[in-house]
Amino acid sequence: MKRGYPDAVLPVSDDVAAVCLREVHRLHRAIVDWTTGAVPDDDRSFAPFAEAFAPTFLIINPEGAAESVSSVVSRFRKRHGERAALDFGIRITGEDVRLVTGKQALIVYQEHWLHGTVEQSVILASALLEVDAARPGGVAWLHLHETWLRPLR
Repeated sequence: MKRGYPDAVLPVSDDVAAVCLREVHRLHRAIVDWTTGAVPDDDRSFAPFAEAFAPTFLIINPEGAAESVSSVVSRFRKRHGERAALDFGIRITGEDVRLVTGKQALIVYQEHWLHGTVEQSVILASALLEVDAARPGGVAWLHLHETWLRPLR
């Protein structure tokens, strides 16, 4: 079912890499908005996060544990506003498109967790994404592998 997300309409001139790079930033903004309580605690506000993942999505978290999409979505649903007092933010750097095939892109990037202006941790991530206009950012997350470069303090 196609959702009515404004970001889901892909201009013809956009290529797969550009759309997927935008999605990396969009999803992390959604994570910050949710965990800081910048958006209401309701299904509509949670959808830009929850509906970004393919049904077969798998994450390997920085501790090396694998989680399915249902586990990730359930865990994050409970985290609304938990970082409100921390002035939490995420900065994405070092984006590197490693491979583009058809509608998929493999992107490597660094995720910097901030409390105000103080960097608390850094994660190196590799994400396999696929253009899918039915998803909130026009992209489905297929796989994500994260590794601590600097663990959370």
